[in-house]
Amino acid sequence: MTSADATSADMTSADMTSADMTSADMTSADATSADRPSPQSRTLAVAQSFGRRAGDYSRHAHLQQHTAQALAAFVRAHGGLPAHKNNDEEHSEQGPVVEIGCGTGLLTELLHQPGQPYLATDLAPEMLAQCRARLGEQHGEQRKGLRFAVLDGQTAAFAAPPAAIVSNLACQWFADPVAGLARLAQQTPLLAFSVPLAGSFPEWEAAFADLGRTSGLLPLPQEQDVLAALAALGPDRLFQNIEERQQHFPSAKAFADSFRLIGADQPRAGYAPAPIRPVLRRFANGLYATTRILYCLVMRGRR
Repeated sequence: MTSADATSADMTSADMTSADMTSADMTSADATSADRPSPQSRTLAVAQSFGRRAGDYSRHAHLQQHTAQALAAFVRAHGGLPAHKNNDEEHSEQGPVVEIGCGTGLLTELLHQPGQPYLATDLAPEMLAQCRARLGEQHGEQRKGLRFAVLDGQTAAFAAPPAAIVSNLACQWFADPVAGLARLAQQTPLLAFSVPLAGSFPEWEAAFADLGRTSGLLPLPQEQDVLAALAALGPDRLFQNIEERQQHFPSAKAFADSFRLIGADQPRAGYAPAPIRPVLRRFANGLYATTRILYCLVMRGRR
């Protein structure tokens, strides 16, 4: 699953012409702070949103494709994923590699070694179906060892410690991303992840700030909070890298659509849409949107 930091909830029927407007540009994200959803209902809404777009996800998930490749390269540069000596998960005290938020398998395809135990998980069953069709059934024996499960990564507990836990642009959806990442790190000798950080999309945020308002962007974790929480676990080694990835969009609507078309259009809790014609005019000739991405490896008890 992905960074779903911008949402079309910033755009209402008062903001766009009928020629530009689609029903998906309207969301039900106009709740007041008093009506904020529970973590459980929020998780369900996220799963349903991604599930509705599972069939189109791979075609539109450009940022996620880039970060999957970057994260896989980052893992390889620091020794790669651990391997089961006998490729036999049943007779090992170590669990499989577990991927949190696998989506349609962009990272799975790059990290899974045929024959090695690997559990691809996601909140959305529809995403798992796409991943299975793409990597499991399609390749048959080539993908031996690959299994699938519906799983909420922020509450996951494993009977045997996973050989590694990996995640690409998914943990920002946790109710508490910092605590969630630390909890995952405590359950495995190797946690490897990418996550978008606070400070992403400053161009969009500045446009709203000029209106005296806050956008509907999903709140993202602070770099220092994530790293401090992981360092507090006393890992043997902690590797990190920050990337600032800039993408060009021809219009404000195209920017919002880049998230809507992959199902990442759940806005921050309590957001109430309002007209944003000045924002649309500001970006009438396009915008460059910058994402700050943390790539991180946490090694504990791994020699």
